[in-house]
Amino acid sequence: MKTVSFCTLGCRVNQYESRALAELFVKQGYTVVEFGKECDVCVVNTCAVTAESERKSAQMIRRAGRLAKDVRVCGCFIERNKSFDEPFITKKVGCVGKTELADVDPDFTEKGFELSDIGTEPPAATAVFSPVKAFVKIQDGCAGKCAYCIIPSLRGGSRSRPAESVEAEVRRLAAGGCREIVLTGIETAAYNRPSLAELIRRVASIDGIYRIRLGSLDPNALTEDFIKTASDIPEVMPHFHLSVQSGCDRILKLMRRPYTVCDVERKIQALKAAVPNAALSADIICSFPTETEDELEETLDFLKRMGFSHIHAFSYSKRPGTAAALMDGQIPEDEKRRRMRRFVEQCRLMECAAIDAKVGKADTVLVEKVEDGSAFGHTEDFTEAEVRPCNASPGDLLKVTAVGREGDRLICETAE
Repeated sequence: MKTVSFCTLGCRVNQYESRALAELFVKQGYTVVEFGKECDVCVVNTCAVTAESERKSAQMIRRAGRLAKDVRVCGCFIERNKSFDEPFITKKVGCVGKTELADVDPDFTEKGFELSDIGTEPPAATAVFSPVKAFVKIQDGCAGKCAYCIIPSLRGGSRSRPAESVEAEVRRLAAGGCREIVLTGIETAAYNRPSLAELIRRVASIDGIYRIRLGSLDPNALTEDFIKTASDIPEVMPHFHLSVQSGCDRILKLMRRPYTVCDVERKIQALKAAVPNAALSADIICSFPTETEDELEETLDFLKRMGFSHIHAFSYSKRPGTAAALMDGQIPEDEKRRRMRRFVEQCRLMECAAIDAKVGKADTVLVEKVEDGSAFGHTEDFTEAEVRPCNASPGDLLKVTAVGREGDRLICETAE
C-alpha cells in the first residue's frame, strides 16, 4: 500500500488544492497519512506571502526530506524561488500545473487552475481532511495592485471558475456527506462567472448543504446585491472576514487599497442593518512603511468601533519586487515586534469579550469531530465550540446553549 502525506502552508486556496491533489493520489491507489509520519511520497504546498512564510516553506521541505525519499513541491515559494533544490525533491512546479505532482497528464484539467476532475467522482475519504466541511476554489489570481503584495506576480491575473463546475463539485461533496462549503479564492470578491451573489444562490439550492461560508473578502464586495443575498439565504453564515488591512486613510492610500475608512464603515453598517447578527473578522497589516503609532491606534479604534470580533494581524513584510519595498520610512524589526505585541494584546481583549458575550445565549453548532464524549465544531458566526457531554456524529447540527469560555473556545450544552 503506497502512502502520501501533505504539508500545506498559506491560504485556503492552497488547502483546497492539496485536497484536490489528495483525491488524485487516492485514485492511483495511495493512502493519505498525517504529515509527520514516514511515507512513500510527501507533497509540500508552499507559500511566499511573507518572508516568514518563505522561511517556513523551506523548513518544511527539508523536514519532508526526512520523512520520504520522494518529495514533491509546489506553490508560491517555488514559483518565486525556481532554483531552490534538494536531492530528495523529485518534482517541483510553481503555481501552474500542480496536478503534474500526482503523475497525471498535464492536459487532464485546466492546467494550474481547477486541479482535479472535480464533479465526477465521490470525494476521497482521507483522515487528514474533514468529512463534513470543504473548501471549494472558485477563483484564482488577482488583478489588484496593492503596494505590499507579491501574489499577483506569482499567481497571475484574476480568473473565475464557471458556476456550473462549482455546482457539480458541491453536489459531489454533499453526496459524500459534506455539510459546510467555504467558497474561496485568492480574491474571492472578484468572482464574476456570473456573480458571487448568484453563485451563492446556486450553491445554497443544493440538497445536503447546511452552511455556506466565504473566503477573505475585499470590503468592496459588500455590494447591495451581496448584502441582500447574505440576508435572504439562511445557508449563508453570518460571519464575514474582510481584508481591511488598515483603519487609517493615509496608510490605505499608501497601500493602494481601493477604499477609504468611511467607505468600509458605510458598507459594514449596511451589512449589519440587513444581517443584525453578523460577526466580523479582519486582516490587518501593522507597521507599514511610515506608519506611526498614532495611526496604528486609529486602526485599533476603527476595529473597536465597528465591532470586529477576531483580528488576523501580522507585521508588514518587505517583499522585493513590490512598490512598498522601495518606500522610505521602513520600520525596524524590533519596533515592529514591539508594536505587534501591543496590538495583539488589545485585539485579544476584543476577541475574548466577543466570546464572553455569547455565554447564556442559544446557538447552533455543526459537529466536525467527536472525541472523549464531546463534540467539536463551530457556531454560525465561526466561534470554535465544544459541546459536552454529547454523543452526536460528525455532520450533525446541534441546537446548544453557551455556558462558558475556555481560551478561544465556547463551551456549550445541548439545548433542552
